[in-house]
Amino acid sequence: MTDYTGKVIFVAGGSSGLGKSIAEILVTRGAHVTVFGRKVKVLEETKGQLLGLAPSTKQEINAVQLDLTDAEQVVKVFAEQPRLPDALYCVAGGCVSQLGFFTDLSTQQLEQCMQSNYLTSIYPAHALLRAWIEEDKTYAAAKGKGGPARIRDIVFISSAAALCNVPGYIAYAAPKCAQRAIADTLRQEAAIYSTSTSQYKMHVAFPNTFVTEAFIDEQKTKPELTKRIESSNKPLEKLDTAEYIANTIVKRVAKGDFAILSDFDTEVLWSNMLGSSPKRGLGVLDSVLGLLSGFFVWPVLRFTWTRMCRQAGKDTAVKINGTK
Repeated sequence: MTDYTGKVIFVAGGSSGLGKSIAEILVTRGAHVTVFGRKVKVLEETKGQLLGLAPSTKQEINAVQLDLTDAEQVVKVFAEQPRLPDALYCVAGGCVSQLGFFTDLSTQQLEQCMQSNYLTSIYPAHALLRAWIEEDKTYAAAKGKGGPARIRDIVFISSAAALCNVPGYIAYAAPKCAQRAIADTLRQEAAIYSTSTSQYKMHVAFPNTFVTEAFIDEQKTKPELTKRIESSNKPLEKLDTAEYIANTIVKRVAKGDFAILSDFDTEVLWSNMLGSSPKRGLGVLDSVLGLLSGFFVWPVLRFTWTRMCRQAGKDTAVKINGTK
């Protein structure tokens, strides 16, 4: 789908970074977009920029202040919106303040990372899914029999960090894995909620490293070992942009993909982490990559990364038994 004219879309965490890029693409394609975030000034700036991108003056562009970690507030604010959306993008999160190795992080940092990356997804998804199901009751009576069912999408933005064990991302990887689990389970539960009135579809994206203001801030405190393993210790122009990642996500959601991957490396990682998740397309590529990944890629990566971790320990003169 390239034309979103008339579609209503919520972007939770859409005032900056990847969420803003997703909102920009949807606005340029004619959608009515509402972005949610905490910072009023940033929201106002984003709204102005989105209005400038809208091809029609009839488009509804809104920016709403909302603490996505407050479940009651999410329910209240969503209920106050003039219309329920056709799709929800859960994009809020990040780990600027929670990078580091496990024992270097405080329990408060671990908790904060879970709140800002996991709760900011499940609270909006939970509130909206309930509202959708309730609305279906009245919509079904008004619609009567016949006609296609509405398609309603929930898109979780996870991370490639959920597919591999990169030291330094330990606080961040856990909620991103949880997002994948929620998306996968809801994908199955969607069969319970879907009717002739509405069909519910779940999607989860695993973007690789890409450039945003938050990423630039992350690089200032990110362990060197982490940079080397994820290959982010390179010029910014050699990394993907938020716009590229956003375009990939919107495109794959329109095609109905469950798992959304932005590059070949992430495809390889995904192929060995499928579990009960559906394979993409006919499944041939994921099957072939799964064999290559299991027999060749991961054995090499495990050996290489373990050696890098041991060397990092030697370089800092820190050993497991605490001696120097």
